[in-house]
Amino acid sequence: MFTFLKALKLKSSLALLLFPLGLSLSYSATAAEADNSTVNTNAKELAVVGEFPSAYFYLGGKLGVNHYQHGCESWSLDCDKNSFAAGVFTGYQFNDNFALEAAYIDLGDAKASYLENGNAYQHTGSMKGLELSAIGSLYLTDNITAFTKAGVFNWHGSNRGPFNKTNADDWSITVGAGVTYQLTDAWQARFEYQYFNNLGDDTIGGSNAHLTTLGISYQFGRSRTKIVTKTVVKLAPVELEEVTFPLLFDFDKSNLLLTDSLNVVINRLTKYRQTQVLLHGYSDNKGSSAYNLALSKRRVDSIANYLIAAGVNKEQITTDYFGEQYPVADNATEEHRHLNRNVKVLLPKSFVKVMQEQ
Repeated sequence: MFTFLKALKLKSSLALLLFPLGLSLSYSATAAEADNSTVNTNAKELAVVGEFPSAYFYLGGKLGVNHYQHGCESWSLDCDKNSFAAGVFTGYQFNDNFALEAAYIDLGDAKASYLENGNAYQHTGSMKGLELSAIGSLYLTDNITAFTKAGVFNWHGSNRGPFNKTNADDWSITVGAGVTYQLTDAWQARFEYQYFNNLGDDTIGGSNAHLTTLGISYQFGRSRTKIVTKTVVKLAPVELEEVTFPLLFDFDKSNLLLTDSLNVVINRLTKYRQTQVLLHGYSDNKGSSAYNLALSKRRVDSIANYLIAAGVNKEQITTDYFGEQYPVADNATEEHRHLNRNVKVLLPKSFVKVMQEQ
């Protein structure tokens, strides 16, 4: 006689909800600003950032192949333990890592032929029922998720022969694992393996079942998870050499003649906001000392205003003026007096920190 499933009967109903087998992880979102006193004001240190979906319902279906581990008796004439299987499922995703799911699954038929009274008769066993499971998931990429599940299966089985048919129903434990792939913001594909333990009873027989399926589901109100690639910005010390040069002026003038040499000042001070420039103004000895002192101040101010207009912060500029004091040459000739009509520009030697992306 054909016995479709072979196992001990479960005497009472099992709990409807079980904890998932797998532990889940979640991404944390942090962002730390880099020190603007030592780097460019736009510099930031970024960590992993995730935009995770809110809770949502989903609905789907799946098709696959089931294998009944003990589908036939050893004395069968022929045996087909494999069957086409199908199911529909729905669930509620509470957060990135936990969901509850219900499914109706038809595990299909196992068929075998037995010799009875000199004739071969085919017997068919079938199994279907309602599954309730808890699911734990882990994002591997922004599109791929791994998951494990555990729950219970309220099975309804039958064993049909040429002369009789027996039915039974009860609860069994089921566990599974798989991966999902996010096709769009709302559509998700699923590959899943599921194990059903001790289906059936003494009336129709018992077996374990191994179900492999491909499925697709629609997720209501879900947005695709986005994972931002981790970018770490570190600060590395750099030495800036001292730069010094004079800017010359015409007699009794404070307007700038040549400004190209100031580009090195502008580049350093706008790139490294912690650096400074020193401006010291001078004049020749023509005229009164008070007038020459004021003239040297106007010359310094003209350079400072030019730098500020080019984007340099006022706080980065230190100015001083000395008039006809501290000449670089005697004032005996026009050529020497021209050399004394200057503003000394000094970029001190500095150690700064610059960003290096890892």
